[in-house]
Amino acid sequence: MAIGDCGYKCIKFMVFFFNLLFWLAGCAIIGIGIWLLTNKNEVAGDYTQLTGSVNYKAAPILCIAIGAITVVVAFLACCGAKLENQCMLATYFAAIVVIFCLEITAIVLAYTYREKIEKNLREEITETMNGYMLRQHQVISRAIDDIQKDFKCCGNSGYRDWFETEWGRQHKGSVPRSCCKDVTDASCNKHAREDPTKIYRQGCYKYVRKYLLNNLHVISGFGIWIAVIQLMGMIFAMCLCCKIRMGDDTYA
Repeated sequence: MAIGDCGYKCIKFMVFFFNLLFWLAGCAIIGIGIWLLTNKNEVAGDYTQLTGSVNYKAAPILCIAIGAITVVVAFLACCGAKLENQCMLATYFAAIVVIFCLEITAIVLAYTYREKIEKNLREEITETMNGYMLRQHQVISRAIDDIQKDFKCCGNSGYRDWFETEWGRQHKGSVPRSCCKDVTDASCNKHAREDPTKIYRQGCYKYVRKYLLNNLHVISGFGIWIAVIQLMGMIFAMCLCCKIRMGDDTYA
């Protein structure tokens, strides 16, 4: 079919262009998922082992799955635009509508249950502290130490939280060495109840919460740009589909 219409060629180019961006975004998401999956210990300091009620290990796998779907859908649109195939473009449009609706639902649910998620985070940190230095929880213990060192904090709400844990009852008045301001001081974590000047006294909850929210904002910003690309791709795909149909009717 040869339609020498400048507007038609422009729409066709825009469909291809926006879905090329969408395809590249899908490849990037797959790359991030693989990177997190293969380097989770180095990247997150075993933070994925921090809690038990939420399966944080599923996040990289979810990234790979979402990225793969994005790549396939974007490739479908590019082929549909190149071949001027209404069926492929219509399938692409339907798939993007479903994905777009799922994204909106996820955003709404995330903000709706935000307080519950934050409450669970506080409870899970406390639960994790109770397993500190137990033989079967060595990875979790390392995660707690990493968090306290990285965020310069101690305990959940404060350093006194350690006194109520199983580890704290076995080490009266002490906190883990990762709470120390100067870890080279061999006695920095001893007698913290009487003299807490050598340790970080503020709890880790607010720092971990801020860290997660900051990352959520970055992800949300990236998601908004993806949604804009999807929306533009949907609009131009529908316009191209209509143009192709009009051309078929003209030459029928």
